[in-house]
Formats: sequence, C-alpha cells, structure tokens
Amino acid sequence: MTRSLLLVSLAAGSLTAGSLTAPAPAISAATELAIRSITVRPAEPVVGPKGSVRLVIDVVARGTRGKHGVAVKVEPGSPPAPALSSKTPALDKPTATPTPSRSPSPKVSAAPRLATGGEPAADLPPMMAWRVGSPATQAAAAEGWETWRFLPDKRLNRYYPTGTWTIAATATGPGGATVTEYESFQFRRDTKLASVRVDGTAGGKVRLRGSLTRVDPRGLTDYGPFAKQTLEVLWRADESSAWERIGEVRTDAAGSFATTVSGRTGGFWRVRYPGTGHYAADVSKSRQIAQ
Repeated sequence: MTRSLLLVSLAAGSLTAGSLTAPAPAISAATELAIRSITVRPAEPVVGPKGSVRLVIDVVARGTRGKHGVAVKVEPGSPPAPALSSKTPALDKPTATPTPSRSPSPKVSAAPRLATGGEPAADLPPMMAWRVGSPATQAAAAEGWETWRFLPDKRLNRYYPTGTWTIAATATGPGGATVTEYESFQFRRDTKLASVRVDGTAGGKVRLRGSLTRVDPRGLTDYGPFAKQTLEVLWRADESSAWERIGEVRTDAAGSFATTVSGRTGGFWRVRYPGTGHYAADVSKSRQIAQ
C-alpha cells in the first residue's frame, strides 16, 4: 500500500513563571536579547522499522520576558538562514541541575497533524517545555543566560521525512522584541549489513560477500534490499593495528555484494557502509578467514 504523509510542524511553548525550578537571574537594562545555543539530543537521530525517536531540545537564551520567553518549532527542511552553530565560536555552554516541573497547561501554537495510509489524521500533542535552572558558572549567570528545555511528546518514526530538519528558536523580550535563530540536524533511517562472510580462495586471495538492507521507506516490510550503494572494505593486520580502507564494492539490485582482494590473506576484515543524509552508517563485525 502506498503511504502518504502530511507534516506541518512540531511547535512548542514555554512554562508559566510560576512553574520555574529556580528564579530567573536579574536582567539589567544592558542585557541584550539573544540566543546563545540550540542543541538537540540525540544529535543524529536514527529510526528503525519499529518504535520511534524522542527529541530533547535545549535553548540557551537571555533577556527574555514573560511566560512565552522562548518558543521552538521543528520541521523538515533546511534552515532559511545560517545555523547558529556556524555563526558563533565554540563556547562553554551553561550547564544545569534540572529538577523540572511541568506547566499544567502550557500555551502552544496549533497542533500539527500526521496522516498515513489514508487514515484520518491524529492530533499531535504539543511540545512540553520548562526552564531547567540558572547556569552553573557565575559569569554566565551574571549575563542572564537561562536554559529552556523542550520535549516533544510526539516522537519521530519511519514515516516522517528523512534528511535535514530545522529547529527555529524564537526568544521574546521586553516590548515584544524577538530574536530567531536556527539549527539543523539529520534524521535518518536505519541500515544493516547482513550475512557478511570472508573466505580464502585459490591463489591466496580473499573473497568478501554479504548484503545491505535499509528500513523500507514505504512501510511494506521492516528491512528491504539497498541497491547501488558503495561499501568500504576495511582490513587490519592484528587487533592492535588501525583499520585501513583497502577497497570498495557496490551492492547490486538485490542489495548483495561480493568482491575479491589480493595480497592480504591474514588479519581481520570488515565492511562499512558510510551512510547518507537519509540513511545511517553501519559496519559489520570483525571477521577472520576460517582456518
């Protein structure tokens, strides 16, 4: 069955002031409204045929005002402007000791809807958010930095678009002034190298074979053949040596591969799939030629 997908976005709002775990640091008139960092965990989410991935998003900001001091939106596609991490040097990010308590009724934008397989679309719950305390360092605290944490209740599964996703974080300050920054991450489907074998052949050569599968994007099966993909052949002389890339092989229409290597009969062997923007990397177990 062909599946169709309509994804609007995941939206988030912040907590009310009464639910903060620690009082916000005093903001002087000279404190500038700014967003220092946007981080997502896991940094590179990978989804399998079953289950889903839950994101945790932290936004470090200062100069915010009101119960909607920071809001985020998460949706597929590239950022409309340079990502925050590409514009700012690496900084020691404020850390927190969270003892969060959730808002009983955070205000959010309209819930997005997900439709698959012609079934009625189901409302997605909003992203919960709270401040997780003031920064650990006195210097950061004096500058008014706060960490806002967002947890989307709806997790990403195999039917969401893979590739680049964008997090848009908007901080709101006095008088309704706003600052928006962007960050991106790659969302990928899982791959598996299977039935990888290494055998010696006549003439002192080595034969490697196996197959590569991927999470079926159509949902017809769990894993399906992954055709026309380039794999790396890795070798090392012993367990204390570094792995060397000594060749490559390409999968056929059925996802299978086979290659012969000359001049290296001993040692350890493995095959690696480097992955793409839509599919995760995988590496086979280390193999030796059976004696």
